[in-house]
Amino acid sequence: MQQNTGLADDTANLPLVVGVDLGGTQLRTAVLRGPTLLSRVGMLTGHPAPERILPVIFKAIEQTLAEANVSIDAIAGIGIAAPGPLDHRTGIVYDPPNMPGWNRVPLRDLFAERFHVPIYVENDANTCCLGEYMFGAGRGYNTVVYMTISTGIGGGVIINGDIMEGASGIAAEFGHMTIDRHGERCNCGNTGCLEHIASGTAIARHANEVIHAGEGAELLNFARTMLQHSDTVTNQSALPTTLGYEGDTVELLFPPSAAHASEQVQEMQKIQAEQGTPPEDELVVNARTVALAAEAGVPVARAIVQDAAEALGIGLVNIIHLFNPDVIILGGGVTQMGPMLMEPALHVVQERAMRVPREAAHIVLAQLGHNVGLVGAGALIYHYGKRGKHGGSEGTA
Repeated sequence: MQQNTGLADDTANLPLVVGVDLGGTQLRTAVLRGPTLLSRVGMLTGHPAPERILPVIFKAIEQTLAEANVSIDAIAGIGIAAPGPLDHRTGIVYDPPNMPGWNRVPLRDLFAERFHVPIYVENDANTCCLGEYMFGAGRGYNTVVYMTISTGIGGGVIINGDIMEGASGIAAEFGHMTIDRHGERCNCGNTGCLEHIASGTAIARHANEVIHAGEGAELLNFARTMLQHSDTVTNQSALPTTLGYEGDTVELLFPPSAAHASEQVQEMQKIQAEQGTPPEDELVVNARTVALAAEAGVPVARAIVQDAAEALGIGLVNIIHLFNPDVIILGGGVTQMGPMLMEPALHVVQERAMRVPREAAHIVLAQLGHNVGLVGAGALIYHYGKRGKHGGSEGTA
């Protein structure tokens, strides 16, 4: 069995790479050497069409190179973390749900026309898994499972050094395993999905449904108190908004950057200034609001978090039984809830998982933080480069 020794002990000798973390609302680029960022550029994208955002990405890469004071000729390759579904072998992106207009976009070839270096494109959850495997909590393990719990729930699996892709390149969709066979229908078409119960979006949706059903008076009062004393709230992204309740479309959120959080707060304040103090039934809480309320002992908030935690625990049991992993790494903003989320989840694991695979599985938190997508994207060059050109392109003149 191949042992994962990681690359973290020899990062000084690794070549420079560029990582691109492309999301539905945010774009980030960086020049990296292993897990170390030499420069970083981030911006909001606002769901643009590919023909509009690609020039922005190219300019961001050039700005990142300039800030690191290196030329493209000094770069060993560009790794791109993008939402799936996509085919990493061809670099084609197939209509991601949160990126309208991105249907069959040949992302790798478009980059290769601009930058004449090896280009690798991979599902964003797989790149996070790869980053943690090489430079984070997955070092030293052979069978590594990564699960991100944020606005949605996704994941990646690495077994003996290979990313598990599946026949269509969309393996490890942990968010869409069935937890409750009598549950509500998920956006994916399945019912009772883990993502529909335990994601940040699900926690926010559940809380707002309770409030609008007239059963969350204490939570609503907590949210109104936060707004009335907003200057004392350390984490401004936890403030409820007045943007209107939209059911499943309520985002979490656990913003990936301070800039994103600031923009959300500014939008909320603008609306408040225009509308005045909102009536109670117009407030919309997010998952951070619920987390703070649960920490303060609000019973309905604690019940919502408990429900999400137990669903997560069942999901972890399924992963343990399916993959018999050495380690399960949990990332994403929802894990910031800490013990009130993790303790009930781990209790379910102890109760339900078979002893032998349960004892083999270390369940740990991710180590690379908000930069995991960038580190993982850069790691694509180290990962695939040592295997040849599989999944990459050298570019064209």
